[in-house]
Amino acid sequence: MRLAVVHINAERGSEPYTEAVTKLFDRVKRPDTEIEHRWAKLKRATDTVFGYPYLLNSIDVIHNLLDAARSGADGVMVACSGDPGITEARTLVDVPVVGPWEATLHLAASYAYRFGVVTVEDRAWGETCHSLVAKNGLLDRCVGVERIETPSLKAFTEGFGPNPDFVVEDIRTQANTLVEKGAGAIVIGSAGLSTIAGTAGLTQLDGGIPVFETLSIGLKMLELRVDLTQKGGLPPTSLTGQTQRLADKDTDRVRALFGL
Repeated sequence: MRLAVVHINAERGSEPYTEAVTKLFDRVKRPDTEIEHRWAKLKRATDTVFGYPYLLNSIDVIHNLLDAARSGADGVMVACSGDPGITEARTLVDVPVVGPWEATLHLAASYAYRFGVVTVEDRAWGETCHSLVAKNGLLDRCVGVERIETPSLKAFTEGFGPNPDFVVEDIRTQANTLVEKGAGAIVIGSAGLSTIAGTAGLTQLDGGIPVFETLSIGLKMLELRVDLTQKGGLPPTSLTGQTQRLADKDTDRVRALFGL
């Protein structure tokens, strides 16, 4: 099985992060799964909390997903808890497209009646996480969104160093706050925080409360979706409504129209 993973930041300068993500994937992927990594153009991950760069970067993500599928990938996913471009990409390709946030939210809801979200310190992204819980129809199952206290710049530089414990403990503290509010499961609403937590082995809290990092869940969901398409006879997505397939010739026409 050949899968493509599209990161929302540029390859250069992200080497420690990419290495950590690769280790996460290697821990859970099937032996026959090969992963191709692709990167969008955005150079600063902190830009993704702002709407304008996030929107422009999403277009690059969509084209990476499209190009990966056209190059023979059996399935594609975006390595971002915001799931940028997944609905649009589903209209362009004939393979499964997975958003790890969508996959993780619904999995958490199958583990516990109510869950909570831990995300980065940035208020903008905290509100984005809340809006995406609503978009996925799970707002009544979510006890709330808690932001860590560590600024993102520090979390995503020092946190990928030899001692990420301060970030892990910050995540744990916010997660326990959500448990006190009634959460029976925790979802980490950030690919970067997911990578730090997953690498550190933060998979559950005291009392057997699961902690879901989004990237591994996204990858396993993609493997499942590919199997269901290739072996189970299901289409890669619903071909009606908002995911109705756009013909390749029209896709290319539109890309050319916008100089893409």
